[in-house]
Amino acid sequence: MNLAVTWSGLRALGLPAEALETFPEEFRDGMSARADILGDEDVSAPEAWEFGGPSGPAAQEDLHLLLMLYGTTDAEVTALLELQRARLEAGGLRVLHAQRAARRKNSEGHAIEHFGFRDGISQPQLEGFTDPKHAALDHGGPVKPGEFLLGYENEYAEVPQTPEVPAALDASGVLPPGREAGWKELGKNGSFLVMRKLRQDVEAFEQFLEAHKSVAVGETDEQKKQWLAAKLMGRWPNGAPLKPGEDTPPAPTSGGKDGADNSFGFAEKDPQGYGCPVASHVRRANPRDALPPNAELSRQVSRRHRILRRGITYSDGADQGMIFIALNANIARQFEFLQQTWLNNGKFGGRYAERDPLVAQGTRAMTVPRQPLRRCVEGLERFITVRGGAYFFLPGLKALKFLANLR
Repeated sequence: MNLAVTWSGLRALGLPAEALETFPEEFRDGMSARADILGDEDVSAPEAWEFGGPSGPAAQEDLHLLLMLYGTTDAEVTALLELQRARLEAGGLRVLHAQRAARRKNSEGHAIEHFGFRDGISQPQLEGFTDPKHAALDHGGPVKPGEFLLGYENEYAEVPQTPEVPAALDASGVLPPGREAGWKELGKNGSFLVMRKLRQDVEAFEQFLEAHKSVAVGETDEQKKQWLAAKLMGRWPNGAPLKPGEDTPPAPTSGGKDGADNSFGFAEKDPQGYGCPVASHVRRANPRDALPPNAELSRQVSRRHRILRRGITYSDGADQGMIFIALNANIARQFEFLQQTWLNNGKFGGRYAERDPLVAQGTRAMTVPRQPLRRCVEGLERFITVRGGAYFFLPGLKALKFLANLR
């Protein structure tokens, strides 16, 4: 079980204005107010969200807490949900939105999302929290813990100031001292959590692959559709990376956990994107060493914009998709930067009017580099729609204890 709090939730708990103002602007604004930055428009606009939008029964202003309940069986989750719902109601709280989700797995037991791709492979490893024998599995090396945990050194060799509260509020002395006298550190060991409900239009995706298989490579129709899907995503469905000259999926070979292959770059062997297209989703979300002007600087830049991402699939009859969760110490520099500068940027990697083919809004075409002639994929549709979301503060244990006793 995990608990996270919105800015309006912290205010409802009684945190005074001077403490609330120590939280970053994007967190105070909330996700729905950042729609222009995130590219949430048209059917993905906050006005159409199930929760977290500017109005409605589960509006952003009314969302206070996020309670995440986990179990190994459906029955276990149901029992836990009923118990916590009763406790919440007894405490005078209302459940504004509830969403069940469960990992979808393939025949090998690996987690996959609804488009059929292995999920959760490309995750950063934290410096000081990583078994050395696994360090090579994350291309570019471990990332400073301060990129994800508040109160620690980040990739800029800085320890940014975390949210604080007046020392007088901490009568029991649970919180560590702040940077200035008279203040206590509320953010230490905490993080900021981004949560989004993303609906996946599987039928539209499959129909698109069928209708555009003529631009793809393969001996059979199924191979062509798999090739096209892989070029849009930036990996083969089994999780193996795309490499120049390979038009069929190899087995993942890194020897990592569950066969996950994450120890690769683009600069040396695939700078032009003949394997993994520059405009593909995976290469945009984590450019690794492919950004100009050189590989080393690119690795440094990429490490400064990583997120700890978790995704779990949901299915409510015809409505299916993913609950997207990301942890980052700086929402603006990490999650929002990814959305605005890499995923939704039509000129990313020297492209022209080509945004992320899967998650961006308004994308219509994508170029797939290939010798002797490139392939142009046109008529891209909206396969993923934002159905809700919010920004939360995920407190450390001491901060959680402090908030629980706040009067």
